[in-house]
Amino acid sequence: MAKSDARRYRRISIDLPALITVNATEEFEGRLLNMSPGDFAVISDATVVEGDAVIVRIAGLDEIEATVARILPDGFAASFLLSKRRRTKLTEQLMLRVNEQYKDGLEDRRTTLRHRAGQSRAACRLADGASLFVKIIDSSVDGVSVEAPRRPPIGSEIHVGRRRGVIIRHTPRGFVVVYEAGEDDEAETILRAV
Repeated sequence: MAKSDARRYRRISIDLPALITVNATEEFEGRLLNMSPGDFAVISDATVVEGDAVIVRIAGLDEIEATVARILPDGFAASFLLSKRRRTKLTEQLMLRVNEQYKDGLEDRRTTLRHRAGQSRAACRLADGASLFVKIIDSSVDGVSVEAPRRPPIGSEIHVGRRRGVIIRHTPRGFVVVYEAGEDDEAETILRAV
């Protein structure tokens, strides 16, 4: 195998519809044939040459900017670069598609609708009494995702505004809090009502 033919990642067979934009001018329909976290092959009537810029919107997966690397008899192969975060997410999605039997329980487990917060800010109080000012990314009745200058440990108790919760995970920009629902919330409601 020539060194130029060596692939960076292992491709998996995957059959999904794709919408292809070539050089930001023409759109074509196609089907994904196989994919890896760094390249893919599609079946399409798109007229392309090596080096063309393509944007491929893959149903249920991602929208990827790529460069045509090879022409195939019924389509083309393209390579792309993603940030580490996007590549990790794409790898996870591909693994789940290949291993459908393990998919149960791994999808998004949110049970309530999330709302984007825009530019909302909140004051948080940590268990040690320290204050932390955060920007709210999105929120629901069950919890909140925030952008913060520092990330307290997972499992830490925190008050976001008047709501008490627990930090359940870190994100690239901050952390996620799940609100506690229990006797304390009911007691506060009763005290406010009296």
